[in-house]
Amino acid sequence: MNFEKIGIHNFSKAPEPCRFCLYWQTKGELQNAASKRDVEKEKLKWLNIVEKTFGNCIEIVSLNGTTIGFMQYALAKYFPRVEDYFSGPPSEDAAFIACLYIVDKDQRRRGYGTVMLEKLLKELSGRGFKAVETFARMSSENNPSGPLTFYLKHGFEIVRQIDDFPLVRIKL
Repeated sequence: MNFEKIGIHNFSKAPEPCRFCLYWQTKGELQNAASKRDVEKEKLKWLNIVEKTFGNCIEIVSLNGTTIGFMQYALAKYFPRVEDYFSGPPSEDAAFIACLYIVDKDQRRRGYGTVMLEKLLKELSGRGFKAVETFARMSSENNPSGPLTFYLKHGFEIVRQIDDFPLVRIKL
């Protein structure tokens, strides 16, 4: 597996569903009428701000030259969508995982998500974070942040559970 940090200079390498997704960068009703070009421009504006204040916040994962995974993370304040989750808000002292996603469904359940998570936790610990949080979904594993069972298996604990998306946390 090859990990590559994604920034403004190489954003086009991000996989298509993720490159054109503003879910975490917005809140309220999703607007699907925008063109891919406009969405990408908005995501690049967001990325530029976050890179300047937080540092790297996106990585892709490749296997044999094919991108299979996408990770997006930062402080929760950079993701307005967290305000829409009833089990929130995330803690201000923790890094927040918005996406830990295996894009290719055929590559899921092969341990790649575990490798991605372990690498990300190590990196965030090295950057001085003492904890990491995310919203994990209970009823489905087909979502970008990942299923609850995955995070519980890797040592995360439920902080608050009000709906189908409990807030989970791991101390580093």
